[in-house]
Amino acid sequence: MKLSTNTILIIFGILALGMMALFPISLVAAQVLGRQPDRNPQTDVQAMVTQTMLALTANAPTQTPVPPTPIVVQVTNTPVPTATPLPAATQITYCDWAFFVKDVTIPDGTVLAPGETFTKIWRLKNRGTCTWTSDYMLVFSSGSQMGGKAVVTFPGNVAPGQTVDVSVLLTAPSAPGSYSGYWMLRNSSGTLFGTGEKANIPFYVDIQVKQPVNEIPHGTVSGNFCYPSEFNPPLTLYFENAHTGEKIQFAFPENENVYSVLLPTGRYYVYAWAPNYNLEGAYTDSNGLMKTFFVEGGLTTPFINLCDWSPNPHGRGQ
Repeated sequence: MKLSTNTILIIFGILALGMMALFPISLVAAQVLGRQPDRNPQTDVQAMVTQTMLALTANAPTQTPVPPTPIVVQVTNTPVPTATPLPAATQITYCDWAFFVKDVTIPDGTVLAPGETFTKIWRLKNRGTCTWTSDYMLVFSSGSQMGGKAVVTFPGNVAPGQTVDVSVLLTAPSAPGSYSGYWMLRNSSGTLFGTGEKANIPFYVDIQVKQPVNEIPHGTVSGNFCYPSEFNPPLTLYFENAHTGEKIQFAFPENENVYSVLLPTGRYYVYAWAPNYNLEGAYTDSNGLMKTFFVEGGLTTPFINLCDWSPNPHGRGQ
C-alpha cells in the first residue's frame, strides 16, 4: 500500500499529540516512584503475617460470653447463747454471833501497876438471829486469865441488833510484862461463839504491867476548874478509880480556880460538883464523856482541867 505524503503527515501529527499528552503523566509517575524507599523483605513478611492474623480474626466466629453462675449464700441466723444467771450470793448468818463495838474500859496497851485490880468492859452487839438470854455466859477462853472468874453471868436479854456491856473483874499480874486474855460467849447449850465472819473469834483484854519507877505510892494531879462564872462556888472534887470505882474526894472553898492534890498510883476519872448550883464539871473528851488519866508515884500529872459543866452527870468513856 502506498501512503501519500498527507497521510504520513497526519500519522506523525497524531503520534506527536499522543506523546505530548503522556509527558505530564510520566513526570508525576516518576516523582511518586522516586519517593518510595527501598523495600525490606523482613518488613514485607511481618506485614503479610499481620494481614493474615487480621483476616483470621475477622473471619473467626464471635464467642458468646457465658454468664457467671450465681453463688447462693445461705444466711443462717445463729442464735446468741443466753447467759446463765449466776445464783445470788447467800448471806451467811448465825443464830449466835457477836460484833465487837469498842473497849469501854482498859484500851489495848493500858499500863497498870503489878497487882492492880481493874474492871474490863467490852461493848458487844448481837449480830445473830437469836436473843441472848440470862442463860448466856461470858467465859474465859485462852491467854492470861489475870485472876478473873472463868465464867461470868450475862447481864440480861439482848435481842438481835442490840448492844450490851459485858464486864469482868481482873487483877494485873505481879511480874512486869505484856499480858492478853481472850474471852468468848457461851449459849444455853454450852456452845462457844464470838466475833468475826464465822462467829469464832474471841475478844480480848491487853495490858502492860510495869514496875513503878520508885516506891513512892502517890503522885500529884493538878488542873483548873474553868467554872462558867466570874467566881467559883464551893466545890467538891471527886477522883474515881477507873478500875475499882473507888472514890477519893476533896473540898474546895469558893473562888478557888486551880487545884493540886496527891493521889495513889492508878487510873482515874475526875469530876467536881457544885451542890448549891446543881452543876457538874468534868475532865472530858470531844464527845463529852469523861476520860481517864494515869497517876504515877513521884510524878506530876498536869493540865487535868475540868471545863465541861452540865446539870446532868457525865458519862464515862475511855
